Amino acid sequence: MQMYLADCQFPDIDSQLAAYKSFCELWDSGEMAKADKFPGFEMLFRVHAPGVGRVTALFKAESDAQIFEHFSPWRAQYGIEIDFTPVVGCQDIVDRHKKLFAKMG
Repeated sequence: MQMYLADCQFPDIDSQLAAYKSFCELWDSGEMAKADKFPGFEMLFRVHAPGVGRVTALFKAESDAQIFEHFSPWRAQYGIEIDFTPVVGCQDIVDRHKKLFAKMG
């Protein structure tokens, strides 16, 4: 699976409060844990910066279908703007750069 970074921005305070009301309910009921891990998708961590209306998440997904399944309800219901960036871990970056440096001589 590919690892991604999601940078999520609430459009305004009303949307942020409505989304957090839903998030708190899903979290307390255990439904968020279920939504965070399903075939082809795994949320690795999520951090919140409520003072600026941002959430940043690191997750793995097999394809855009799983990304859509997890994130589209939040976008559709609360207007959250989301930027996705493919990322790699430290060992991957070391391995890739070793190959690059070997080619460069």
